[in-house]
Amino acid sequence: MKKNKKRKKNNNRKNLLVLSIIIVLIMLVLLIFFSVYKIRPSIVKYSYSNSFNEDKTLNTTIKLNIFNNDKVYCKFISDTESDWILSENKKCTYGIKNGDYIIKIKYGNNKTVEYKKTFNINKILSIKINDNRKYVAVGKSFNINAEVEYVGNVDTKISYSSSNPDIVSINENGNVSARADGTVTISAKTSNKLEDKFELTSTSLIRPRRLDNDKQIVSCNAYSKEQVELLDAILKYEVDKAGPGTRAGVVAAATFLPLEFPYKIPYFYENGRLTEYGVRIVDGEGRWYHKGLYLGTDKENEVTQSFSGPSSWGCPLLNWEDDGSRKPGVYYPNGFDCSGYISWVLYNGGLDPGDYGSGISGSAPDLTDLGEVKTINYDLMHSGTVKPGDLIGWDGHVALIAWMTDTKIYVTESLLPGVVLDEYDYSSPYSRFYSRYDHIVDMSSQYSGEGNYPIIFE
Repeated sequence: MKKNKKRKKNNNRKNLLVLSIIIVLIMLVLLIFFSVYKIRPSIVKYSYSNSFNEDKTLNTTIKLNIFNNDKVYCKFISDTESDWILSENKKCTYGIKNGDYIIKIKYGNNKTVEYKKTFNINKILSIKINDNRKYVAVGKSFNINAEVEYVGNVDTKISYSSSNPDIVSINENGNVSARADGTVTISAKTSNKLEDKFELTSTSLIRPRRLDNDKQIVSCNAYSKEQVELLDAILKYEVDKAGPGTRAGVVAAATFLPLEFPYKIPYFYENGRLTEYGVRIVDGEGRWYHKGLYLGTDKENEVTQSFSGPSSWGCPLLNWEDDGSRKPGVYYPNGFDCSGYISWVLYNGGLDPGDYGSGISGSAPDLTDLGEVKTINYDLMHSGTVKPGDLIGWDGHVALIAWMTDTKIYVTESLLPGVVLDEYDYSSPYSRFYSRYDHIVDMSSQYSGEGNYPIIFE
């Protein structure tokens, strides 16, 4: 009996001990839970984006230590104050500028904690070469104008290099000099090894742009297929850069032959053209309504309808007109008549108006039908409505305004001497310009915009 009482007493003691341990454990768990719940979130890491925002801030991400499952919000305060930002994956991101910030963190039952941080970010973010032209004439020099984006105090020195200085050299200031024919890679590097680069082709097939109407006539078949393809690529690149179908795109095409191509395209009376129904009778004889330059036997093979040809520019072609100086039945170097040239310019500049002539008084469609015809006078020329890309001429002749300043106008056309670009002073009502041309065709309805005008003279 005594043994049973003793065993029962021991069991009670054990049960009481177990219960006590359970109570202590529960209290310990509750203590830990409430202690953790009361621990404030803290910032353990800052990281930065590799690019600026549009407002020149830099996205900065803070990583948080969070000790409960409640939602945590962040607010960034400097001279301005952000909205509350919900943290995701224990992170908050905001666009920062260098300076002093208060970072508020809201947690639990709208509890907040503040941290102060002075941001002093020293970081090079990017480098960009702005003047990354693709083709340049041998003998031409220019500056590539690279720009570095950065935050804070950094070494902004740029190191320039050329993959072959014998073809194209570049100095420490970014001044490029084209020395010989070939293609190189031009590079610009920052002090932290960020790099921008582009391929540059230096070629003697073109020249620095300048006024020169005394050039020699282009020789017959003087260019290889590869050279013609390169010339076509240069023309297309310059039009694309200016904007096909814009005024600038047509200006790029209009200035290519008279300023940049080293030889003159001769004048040639057309041996045939389109009928009023748009059916071509003769192609490539005084007219060349195609993309690119009509040079070489490969281009001649593109002609499907000819009368006396095919003959590419500069090659002998039988003439059928009689103007007193040029006789029918005589061979002259093939080239452009006036409307053939302007049609080529418009087409290569990104417009496709059709291959039409230059008359103004006839009933057949012609280039003057492309826009409103305005009589030239002093007031019109100073009204601000006349722009590069507008057509200009007189009855039976069409030309194109290639460029204008406040006092000068530059007109490109194909005349008996060949394709030329002439400068006229229109600042005086008595200048030769007003007696030479009598109308302008406003081409505003034809163009998609102004575009990016090329450098006219170098």
